Amino acid sequence: MNTYIRRALALGLDDTRADRRGILIASLCAVHCVLGPVLLSFAGLASLAGVSEKFEPLFLIGSAAMGVVALVPSYRKKHGRLSCLTLFGVGFLCLALRHRIELRAIPFESVAAAVGTSLIVGAHMLNHKLSRRCTCCDSPSEEAHEISNS
Repeated sequence: MNTYIRRALALGLDDTRADRRGILIASLCAVHCVLGPVLLSFAGLASLAGVSEKFEPLFLIGSAAMGVVALVPSYRKKHGRLSCLTLFGVGFLCLALRHRIELRAIPFESVAAAVGTSLIVGAHMLNHKLSRRCTCCDSPSEEAHEISNS
């Protein structure tokens, strides 16, 4: 068992918890990136935009950490499908590059943040689903149990 998997399990982050925490972090990031500027402009708190931007690296680091803790072990030990890692990678790339691309026709930062966080949430949800239906694990899923009983 790899070191990072052992550490994650020692922290109480099994696949289900790590996926749920990954979904929570990505959802908070979506609220922060997409709704944050709107809420700040309506509330008259535009001066807090600088403080709000300081949270962005925390969301990226937290999202990357939960992705490694949840997705990599599931890929290696359970389902072996690259789709979860691909969704996560593209979503993370959208979040990481959204400040570097400028399009004047559309609000690219908000669109990229919404797409990126949606892809990350989708990756964690798909990983959770694939990990639960996997028949190669120590604890067989309900589908595998039903097949063996019929």
